[in-house]
Amino acid sequence: MTTTTAALGTHPVTEGLTALATVLGRIAGVRTLWRGTATPAGDVARRWRGHGPVVVVGGVGTVAAGLTPLCDWLGSLGYDVTPHTAGIGTACGARSTDALLDTITRVDQGAGVHLVAHSRGGLFARAAVAAGAPARSLVTLGTPFDLRRLGLVGLVLGTFMSTAGTLGVPDVARFECLYGSCCAEFRRTVRAAVPVPFTSIHSRGDRVVPWRASVDAAARNVTVEGGHLDLLDGPGPLAAVAEALAGASPRRHRGAGLRPQARHEARVPRQRGPVPDLAAAGSA
Repeated sequence: MTTTTAALGTHPVTEGLTALATVLGRIAGVRTLWRGTATPAGDVARRWRGHGPVVVVGGVGTVAAGLTPLCDWLGSLGYDVTPHTAGIGTACGARSTDALLDTITRVDQGAGVHLVAHSRGGLFARAAVAAGAPARSLVTLGTPFDLRRLGLVGLVLGTFMSTAGTLGVPDVARFECLYGSCCAEFRRTVRAAVPVPFTSIHSRGDRVVPWRASVDAAARNVTVEGGHLDLLDGPGPLAAVAEALAGASPRRHRGAGLRPQARHEARVPRQRGPVPDLAAAGSA
């Protein structure tokens, strides 16, 4: 498994943010050990097993360590997983999307790439699909597609980031990115139609990205339980990702990439320990 990281510029603020993100990533690893590992691939529903390249995209404050539980889970199911972190997800949306496009192009084996993206990383992934990335499917976790519905935590974080970028901190988005010409195309594409199977996973317990900001009319919307970081390693979210990727396979979605999926709401119960079988839970 090769990790792709777009480096941040050298600045005390970005160095501090990177250090903080690294600590949070280590904490995520400890959380996963405390919860117990995901169900071994040999014990899960056979339909969840897959193959081919998957790019796992990090969001704000995410380094490779924070993506490890999700990447390990997908790897155990048979996928060829590449984590991608655009610094720590704070940079200009347009440039972050370009960096992701480079990664997708590099790992594509000719049949397309599954994209699984957390938080702001889902905006980069959706923009990459709109830009013509060879994508087989798109799965997002706690992604704020509707910025008007961001809660207090998200607004404070966004304001801090934009202020730092406007004051000259390198590789941090500026206020101009919200309304200027540099990211005009990016802002359009994050709400554009998605021409591949598209699943948006969200939690009503997410205090960083309220669930209403993640619900999208073009997606199959799946509700799980837990907080924003739980979406990266919780049994319910892991099960929802596996189900979404299995549902996007050619044998079950022949020709589905030609049109957006209809909106659908599914629920995955919270569970500590092994990953639940969604069919047994009544959510398949």
